[in-house]
Amino acid sequence: MKKSVLFYFTLLIFLSASAEELNVIVDNNRFLDNSNNTILEINYQVPYNDLQFEKTELGFEALLDVNISISKAGKELHNQEFTNNIIVTEHDKTLSDQSFKDKISIVLSKSGFLISVIFCNNENEKKWEYEFEILSRESLVSDLEFSSFVIADTTDYLQKFHRDGKLFIVNPSHIFELQTNEKIFLYYELQNFFTNENNELDFSENIYLIRKEETIKKIESKIKREATEKIYQIKEIDISAFEPGLYDLHLEIIDNVSGIKQTREDFFCIKEKTSRTPRNFPELEDEFRLIRYFLSSAEQKKWKNLSENGKLNFLERFWFTHDSNPATEKNEFFEEIKERIAYCNLHFSHFKDGWETDMGRIYIRNGKPDEVIKANTGLNARYIQRDYQIWKYRMDQIRTYIFLDLQTSGNFKIIYIDNDFNETSWQNFDKYLGDDFDWSLIE
Repeated sequence: MKKSVLFYFTLLIFLSASAEELNVIVDNNRFLDNSNNTILEINYQVPYNDLQFEKTELGFEALLDVNISISKAGKELHNQEFTNNIIVTEHDKTLSDQSFKDKISIVLSKSGFLISVIFCNNENEKKWEYEFEILSRESLVSDLEFSSFVIADTTDYLQKFHRDGKLFIVNPSHIFELQTNEKIFLYYELQNFFTNENNELDFSENIYLIRKEETIKKIESKIKREATEKIYQIKEIDISAFEPGLYDLHLEIIDNVSGIKQTREDFFCIKEKTSRTPRNFPELEDEFRLIRYFLSSAEQKKWKNLSENGKLNFLERFWFTHDSNPATEKNEFFEEIKERIAYCNLHFSHFKDGWETDMGRIYIRNGKPDEVIKANTGLNARYIQRDYQIWKYRMDQIRTYIFLDLQTSGNFKIIYIDNDFNETSWQNFDKYLGDDFDWSLIE
């Protein structure tokens, strides 16, 4: 299995909401040129909703910087930089899961190079590396490309993705959705065949589709044709009856003249068509008031001017980017927040739902405190005695909060915050606690 495939699953497993990591999916494939040197093609895509766009005269613009480095034995031999200027005209599209796609081509004649590509959008970046090995100059078959979109096209539109007179938009993720994709397309190149006595090429192609180590489909072809230097193959595979899951694909090429046989192996994944991320509340505005606990002021301002579809995309993006493991069907972050809402509504509801209270907001954002101290203000406080709670977080981040039952109703208000820049302490909060308050409690 190619390292780009392993890279993709590693990306899915470790993808997090970190602001430093850009969600770029990369796949690499090798082909032979007319001199039998190896062309390395690096296909990559990044969802629009993972890019930071700015409003310009042309619409909404995002800059994706790409740095390519080629090194050997720790010494850099080549470095190249360029910028993709990504422009969309509709703001809603910037929040969608549609992707920008591009291709990088590098020609090399020897193995042993380390190819490193850094993708950067503002401060978010992703680094991809590949230890390059050439295709043998006698190879019968190239690596394999996958696509769900192939049409005849002789224009210059998306020229990088043209294959033998067709527009072949590569899918570097190898993931296809049922209902959306009833067919997938496989592209590869053939060369270096021997000819028979009639100066013809005579070869066989066998495609094995394997799930859980069992061959579920075999596609066989026996071909005789006039001799050409290279053959461009696009195979259509019907997946409409396939169950969701991971499939291995083995391509076997046999030169019937010489008896030489070569194989290429790859994979693809089929998943159910995804619906909108489930929401905690039926009303969009309630869902937004919830996720606002996690948003910067700049992100919150975007909401007001969005259409209903834009708001749906906004919410979908939020839950997806915070999912700690997108490789699973369940969104663990969504489920965790759902449980926190239930806890808050059970324990903090006073006059309004618990998730909307000060305690609810902090609990939903940070989870269960590592330590809770419950006490009441002393006799030296400015006001009558009131209950207070100190919440301490000491694991991932060192944060401290003091909540005061201001109206002696059980509805605790946050009055003191340490090390949380999303919250603000009350002025003269210490007067509510009294001169005899033990400040060592918050250490």
